[in-house]
Amino acid sequence: MNVAGTALSGFLLTFLISANVMLICSLLSLISFVFLFYALKEIKDRPKVKKAEAKYLNQILNGYKFIKTNYFLSHYFWSSILYSFVTPAMAILLPRIAQQNGQAGLYSMFYISFMIGFVIGATIAGRLSVRVKTIGFTWIASAVPLLLIIFFSNNWLIFTGLIFLFGLMTSIHNILAESLIQITADDEILGRVLTTIRTSTSIGGPISSIVAGILLDSSGETVLILACGFIILISGLNIFRAVNKAN
Repeated sequence: MNVAGTALSGFLLTFLISANVMLICSLLSLISFVFLFYALKEIKDRPKVKKAEAKYLNQILNGYKFIKTNYFLSHYFWSSILYSFVTPAMAILLPRIAQQNGQAGLYSMFYISFMIGFVIGATIAGRLSVRVKTIGFTWIASAVPLLLIIFFSNNWLIFTGLIFLFGLMTSIHNILAESLIQITADDEILGRVLTTIRTSTSIGGPISSIVAGILLDSSGETVLILACGFIILISGLNIFRAVNKAN
């Protein structure tokens, strides 16, 4: 649904002004709020909510304790937090590039090309051996097409191809890392580890959106792309630090 929603928004911007698209999004959000409100009214046993919150916090803490004891996970944890800043920044950058090329609808094409690359990358990842070295290499390699878009931001065709490659590399290291996490963590602790990692990486979203917006307005696309590329390189090199002891 996220893919369809993003593609649809770019398509609507081709025919409607941004204010009308925002109005449509607001109405959809209001409708979803109404559904959520009535769904919450059906929950009768409210005291269990506090117990669930306490259990959730315990899962995060227990997951982090295990992560600290595992060499790969301890490096991947911080690298994934760093990488979580990149995706929201790209979500802000792509509409700007589409606008500069004179067609807001190109945003849909950019996003779809990323998702196609992601799907193909998932297929390729299924044929690769799950090794820390491969994860680190593809992680760092994903910075290459990202940095190259600095020189081709005005050529929408090459830009689309580079976004495709970025999605492909991102998919490979994401899937291989998820597989290694499942191999590394026992079934008993796996759920807690994944909860800890995904909760921590969710922090990057809102912070990155604010910082990316400020960088984009004050310094332009080049600085934002360089910042994202630098984050990917640093986090990828951190993964490589785990190669010798994890494999």
